Amino acid sequence: MGTAFSPEVAGRQRDATGRLDERDSTAVLDERLAAWIAVVPAAAIVIAAVVLLGPSLGSLMYPKPSAHFWPTTRIAVEPEPTEQARYLISLAAPLLLAGLTVRLVRRAPPRLAPRAAALAAAIEAASVVFLVACFVAQRLQAPQNYTDEQRPVVYFTLPSIAVAVAIAAAVAAAVRAPQVRARAPSWTRETRVRRIGAVVVVLAALGVLLLPAINTDASIAQAFEAVIYHLQFTYDETMAVLDGRSPLGNFAGQYASLWPYALAGGMSVLGSSLLAFTGLMAALTGLTLLALYDTLRRLARSSLAGLLLFLPLLATFGFRLHGPAVDRFSLVNYFGVLPLRYAAPFMLAWLTARHLDGARPRRSWPLFLAGGLTVLNNSDFGLAALGATIVALLWAQPRPDRAALRRGAVEAAAGLAAAYALVAVLLLARTGSPPDLSLLFRYARIFAVEGFAMLPIKPLFGVDLAIFATYVAAIGVATVRALRRDSERALTGLLAWSGIFGLGAGSYYVGHSLSELVIYTFPAWALSIVLLTLAAVRELAATRRRPRPSELAVLVGFGLLACSLAQMPLPWQQLQRITSHGPEIFAQPQGQELVAAYAKPGEKVLIISPLGHRIAANLRLDDVEPYTGPRSIFTLEQLEDSIVALRAAGGRDVFVLTAGYAYPGMLDELSSRYRVKAESPEGMQLWVPR
Repeated sequence: MGTAFSPEVAGRQRDATGRLDERDSTAVLDERLAAWIAVVPAAAIVIAAVVLLGPSLGSLMYPKPSAHFWPTTRIAVEPEPTEQARYLISLAAPLLLAGLTVRLVRRAPPRLAPRAAALAAAIEAASVVFLVACFVAQRLQAPQNYTDEQRPVVYFTLPSIAVAVAIAAAVAAAVRAPQVRARAPSWTRETRVRRIGAVVVVLAALGVLLLPAINTDASIAQAFEAVIYHLQFTYDETMAVLDGRSPLGNFAGQYASLWPYALAGGMSVLGSSLLAFTGLMAALTGLTLLALYDTLRRLARSSLAGLLLFLPLLATFGFRLHGPAVDRFSLVNYFGVLPLRYAAPFMLAWLTARHLDGARPRRSWPLFLAGGLTVLNNSDFGLAALGATIVALLWAQPRPDRAALRRGAVEAAAGLAAAYALVAVLLLARTGSPPDLSLLFRYARIFAVEGFAMLPIKPLFGVDLAIFATYVAAIGVATVRALRRDSERALTGLLAWSGIFGLGAGSYYVGHSLSELVIYTFPAWALSIVLLTLAAVRELAATRRRPRPSELAVLVGFGLLACSLAQMPLPWQQLQRITSHGPEIFAQPQGQELVAAYAKPGEKVLIISPLGHRIAANLRLDDVEPYTGPRSIFTLEQLEDSIVALRAAGGRDVFVLTAGYAYPGMLDELSSRYRVKAESPEGMQLWVPR
């Protein structure tokens, strides 16, 4: 869990056991030993709190659901206040671990010091056995899904695990080999040629990885069904901005509230084609990955070393979820996760690394400006990223004086206020009203509080626990480095950042606990593993000792990331896919003909269809729909929002795509106030007031 150094504490020299002097009334442990010993009481306290306090805290924190769901969706409404409260309690584990570590370092029981080394070694070995057991258990238990499939989910195949172990052994041997150690400084020395060469390799790898994200109006019909389904939502969010809707104003973004403005700005120049949209999404993902490469290059102090760390991280971002190799559904083309949720947090991590490394921004307020915008874009991942930034700043500068804390608080407040002011100016210009922050939490409330589509964690003992432990380990290592006042402040801060962000963003899986969603957390997990790998390799190279069990576990994790390189798409196959031709189902959305027959250009209408805002843009209509179609409207209250928006705009006609999209309860509610005037063979209906 930590790296081992032998500094002095409070000006006194330790002996080989990790204690200072048996004659001292209070023993001071080595930070690494203290951290490992603190694992047991921290885990015991948190587990006890989770079991005992979870139900009462859940009933206290989460109000009784009040939303009116459609009859066909009520079977999917299962509030989980106890599970969510228990996860919130579990987030105290790394902070409790850090606090106990500090306590043991400063004042350990005298009888503990002589046994500290042996006790820490036993706890470390047991922790690694626990991680192995998590992976084994995952392969023996039924998954959580919406089908009858009972075969365990295999995230990493046995050959991949074997290769990962081999990679770990090779890395461990290499950092201890005299020849490698002698030549490593010259290999990793930064030169202009190496810097340029590394960037060329990164750009080439990015170009290949991002090809599955590209689709055109002509190619999308041949895409894997999951790609088509999810793309409708993210594409329509941006089309809504082009159609005059304003997220955080009169439109509720399901995935992001600010990125659609930036994407719409690009599409206002490039056009509203699907190629323009997917190209901009791929570019945003590419910029995010470039920021992470620069972060790793900066932390490793070498373009070559940064490249070796970055390529496995990059490959993990392209982890394939479903479908054939060519028409794959992966994190790269599921824009709701990447880039809409991850881009802003990882760019904030990059800014944090630069700040801690002494580069611009040298003041902290720009970090909080970016952090505030990240929260306003998506609260789920944004709050985790903002909290991670605060912890990174604290861990990178332990024991700040009151003046520093006061100055930091002022800059934090200024940055957050500036973020809100920028968004407020944007909304005032577009809608004449300040941001409606309730829209930021609209879907979070429907899912987390009201309980829609919530699923209990199953299996509980599996890879998800190993991922959780990785984040705790990253914070533990950062704590050890902070206590030792390691000179590499940026690495210390980013370790803490990755752990806190991973734990916070993990709530995305905790709520909707499909086994597939574990993979959605892989980018955050991969970042923690890569940073832990850098810390472990640095320590092994400095001490020339054999790797400890925890360091080997980290290197195996890095090997698993490296195995993802085998999933990289083949460029020629992707180019053939992109240039294929089929029905332009996004350019001419289903039901557009009926809308064109009954609505006039400039008319205010309500189009409840997956691509309703694209239809409105095609026909020069004003679609006042505040959601992205019928599959985003789960409650009566949401339908009321849509009808109120139509009446406020002076419109009367409601177009609903019913075939396979609209919930029956929605149509029943409409029928009490509207009647069907026309219907197309494709299932688009025109409803007018009775």
